[in-house]
Amino acid sequence: MIGSEQVAAAVSSELLDRAKQEHWADDRLWLRLVQYQHNFFGGYKSSGESAKFFLSPEGRTHPDLELQATLSALQENKMKIHSRDGNFEDPVACVFPARKLWLEKKAGVKFPSPKCERFERFKEILQPQSLTYVFSSYYLNNPASAFGHTFLRINKAPSAKDGERYELADYGVGYAAVKVSDNPFVYSFLGVSGMMPGTFDINPYYYKVREYNDFESRDLWEYDLTFNSEEVEMVIAYIWELLDVNFNYHYFTENCSYRILSILEVARPSLELTEHLKSQVMPADTVQTIFQQPGLVGRIHYRPSVRATFEQRYRGLTDLAKKRMRGFARDESILNLTHGLNAPEKRESLDAAIDYLDYRYPKEILKKEGKYFFKKEILISRAELGGASEPLKVPEPWSEAPHDAQGSRRWGLGYREWNKDKYYLLDVKEALHDLLDAKSGYPPTAEITMGYLGLSLNPESNELALDRAILYEVVSLSSQDDFNHGVSWRLKFSVERGYENNCSGLCRWTELSGGSGVSKALWSDLDLSFWIRVTTQTSSDFQGNTWRIGAGPGLSLRWNRDAFALMAETYYRYDYKGMNSEFRQSSLGINWSMNQSLSLRMTGADDQSIRRLEGRLLYYY
Repeated sequence: MIGSEQVAAAVSSELLDRAKQEHWADDRLWLRLVQYQHNFFGGYKSSGESAKFFLSPEGRTHPDLELQATLSALQENKMKIHSRDGNFEDPVACVFPARKLWLEKKAGVKFPSPKCERFERFKEILQPQSLTYVFSSYYLNNPASAFGHTFLRINKAPSAKDGERYELADYGVGYAAVKVSDNPFVYSFLGVSGMMPGTFDINPYYYKVREYNDFESRDLWEYDLTFNSEEVEMVIAYIWELLDVNFNYHYFTENCSYRILSILEVARPSLELTEHLKSQVMPADTVQTIFQQPGLVGRIHYRPSVRATFEQRYRGLTDLAKKRMRGFARDESILNLTHGLNAPEKRESLDAAIDYLDYRYPKEILKKEGKYFFKKEILISRAELGGASEPLKVPEPWSEAPHDAQGSRRWGLGYREWNKDKYYLLDVKEALHDLLDAKSGYPPTAEITMGYLGLSLNPESNELALDRAILYEVVSLSSQDDFNHGVSWRLKFSVERGYENNCSGLCRWTELSGGSGVSKALWSDLDLSFWIRVTTQTSSDFQGNTWRIGAGPGLSLRWNRDAFALMAETYYRYDYKGMNSEFRQSSLGINWSMNQSLSLRMTGADDQSIRRLEGRLLYYY
């Protein structure tokens, strides 16, 4: 008589033979499930760093061996795997439910189904119904968030009680680096080099809203995905597999956006999202990637930040109420805020004051300290007035929607006349946006440049030279008004070529410069900034000393609207240890965005009475 173990062994052997013959290990979905990537020598290597992610000792580099081990473990139903914290021990089918789902569908059989209490509880908490891809806008005060952030929202079904959807009760799934150092230079180095661990996390959506919308005043753009129930089930199963796994976090490649897209590819094999990503994966680029996939995106929603909410509330006030609100921002007096206003104006002003405190003091409000108690006073005053407030609708700023942005990378071809010399120009920029680029889809008051290389060719001497290389440059314009007192700032680390103090002619130097200033929005498209800038330069081309440091004031005026942008700057610097102690520079730039891919840019500059004129055709992709 044949025992049950012999039957299981026979079935397992038959499946293994079939898997080999039909090359299941080469199936794109299997390769995606275990995060395999081609290596330099033509083989495979999984990006998963945790040993428990593999059932075969050689599973990280051999998809076929990992498939065989998985088939055998699911069929035999004996192996147990410890959780990362060591507190739980689950069967293979409960640790890898996504692999089980796919292999059952591929083989046309059902594997033993042990009781998976933790996984079932996980699904019960999530109550998954649909999925939404969320983009959190740019936040320049944190280098890790300067390029935006994306995560996945798991949407619950409408409430059985009233049929309403309560989005804050949904769950957000993200991927982020594990913070291993508070030193920003160490953190940046580890993130760029891929030497920092990254993990998936899952939190209630209200936690994400509080972090991005409230603490950091970042807008959220939500893209509903058209996944059916079977695909949603696969996403949930795969997220469960990944929650206990470490990966190497790469700031520019295998980052938050890349990992989330890899989950979506597992649920819908026809998608090719990660294969066609750029070498530097920008979160905004991934929004465009999913938006361009036919039939993948349904509705688009905009969730305004607490700052955008307050600004909309303020715009709805009467002139007298606006005057009182501006005074409130200075003295924070409830009595002065409502003085001379009728009952409706008082209600609207108190509502605006509540939003203002949420925007101005988010951490104190959350920690229930400081201004939290003042907010309670305003809430009491508002309750005493009675009457319901009209729901506030913040119009969608479609010009800032990330799916409509120009490409984050750029090529440029151009021509220059400089001190009677002529040059042909070629430049490339890896990321992201400058102040003359079209504002659509990007922060309208910020410049973020990382990885710029400019070359010039002198046709008379045939000299090919490095003109400029920018490792990192940020310019953040924080327009001051009655409610915002932040300072503008700038930082740049680069190699430059030009006519400078300490140079008898053209020379090249390494520069670290920065500054802070005050910006003012004169109109919606025009801003004026006054700067105090500091510059440190070093070069073997300098005469006398090979380094110097200088400081001085600067002034910039920028107008950027629709397809046209203009920026004028002037800068004075007094140099310590310079051959000439004073340096002056004035410049003017004009940009015309012909479409989403092409721009024409003209710039002119006067450096110490040496004039430079340039014209470039820019291609964004």
